Amino acid sequence: MSQRPILVFGASGRHGGTGYAVAKGLLEQGYPVRLISRQKTPDFGDLIERGAEQAQADLRDRPSLLPALKDVETAFFVYPINGGIVEAAANFASAGRDSGLKRIVVMSMGPAHPFGPSHLGRAQWLAEEIFRWAGFSCINLRIMAFFYENLALQHATEIREESRMENSFADLPLPWISASDAGRIALHAITHPDRFDGQTDFYPIGGEFITHTQIADLLSKKLGRAIQFRTISQAEWQARMEQRVGTDPRINPDMAKHISTMGASLTEVPPVTMLVPFQALTHESPMPLAQWVEQNIKLFQ
Repeated sequence: MSQRPILVFGASGRHGGTGYAVAKGLLEQGYPVRLISRQKTPDFGDLIERGAEQAQADLRDRPSLLPALKDVETAFFVYPINGGIVEAAANFASAGRDSGLKRIVVMSMGPAHPFGPSHLGRAQWLAEEIFRWAGFSCINLRIMAFFYENLALQHATEIREESRMENSFADLPLPWISASDAGRIALHAITHPDRFDGQTDFYPIGGEFITHTQIADLLSKKLGRAIQFRTISQAEWQARMEQRVGTDPRINPDMAKHISTMGASLTEVPPVTMLVPFQALTHESPMPLAQWVEQNIKLFQ
């Protein structure tokens, strides 16, 4: 096993925490881990106690990345659902080339495409192109599933206060996954790249396809009261989320535009042929939505 540290972004993320799952899994397997954040005192949970080291750097500031990349050959890269990823990728790629970085596992998104409907999806694709142009060996995990955690981020307040869940998604059976399971896929991409057959772009899914009405029914049973789902327009849902900017640090205008656009543009189930099951990449079983709801039911009460 290489003793070079593996650089991990996003270990203190407020939403989802795929970086935390990756770092924890690496430490449990005995890999040296270097966590990176902009803050001097980020909340890394128990990762520092488990043996991770910390580096302070900013993806908007190339010189700050150079010491963080010292002796690093492998990195896990994740960027918030926000603008700025192209500049961040350019800075990281340039610093990585100067520092000897060889391999990047990217926590990407399903809409990463040069002609996709979302401006953030197009920017994510361009960031991946930058890494490819820089000559790194990359695995782009274009997670083709919605995080369970989005249910709490986007709908917990209206479920608690109004017993309803409204967004711009049609009531289709969509793929879902927990953020921790998305992190487990990235962990396996780092530690078992042989399972990825030398390919670059992957579209992983979780364990089940579920409609929003089925999610509302599940919440109804767990909460003991009826929860209703209704599809609303892209503009209305975007406006609702934009009203939360400044009061919820996880919400920003780019995120509101991205997720509402994706909801309105998704009119059919993604073709199964392009999707890679969680089990095929990890040899493990994913967390069912019912289990996640049970563990997080207080968020909706």
